[in-house]
Amino acid sequence: MKVNDAISGIFFILFGVLIFYLTKDFPIMPGQKYGAGLFPRLIGFFMGLGGVALIFRGVRTRKGAPWVTIMDWVSSPRHLMNFFLVIAVLIFYILVSDLLGFIPTAFICLLTLLVWLRGSAHWRSSLLISIIAVMVIQQFFGEFLRVPLPWGIVPIFGW
Repeated sequence: MKVNDAISGIFFILFGVLIFYLTKDFPIMPGQKYGAGLFPRLIGFFMGLGGVALIFRGVRTRKGAPWVTIMDWVSSPRHLMNFFLVIAVLIFYILVSDLLGFIPTAFICLLTLLVWLRGSAHWRSSLLISIIAVMVIQQFFGEFLRVPLPWGIVPIFGW
């Protein structure tokens, strides 16, 4: 499906405003002039700014074209499966990550997507990519940025 940029811009503005609203009560960090809401609010602001640019571009380039066009991939079972698999993996992560923990859940999600999208012939490299990516993400977010990722079943292996 192809959507005119003006419609996408409206959604970006609405999502940016929602982010701004939901982060209004985030606490200020003691000893700092900014708090946990700074970066989400910056992202929301730039999403809104990008949305305005998309609206101007979409209106300027429309020239009588339809606002929404259904693309050929929508009739392709493989492409539809790719789309729904990504959604399913996200839902799986949301439902299971507290129980299993970030590392095993993210590994399962990433390996599933890589094997499906790259093909089962590349399972060895997909396995290696999944292991390395999950460890790098865990180190970056869990240790460097101090994001409280769930440990689940592997708290004794925490480093």
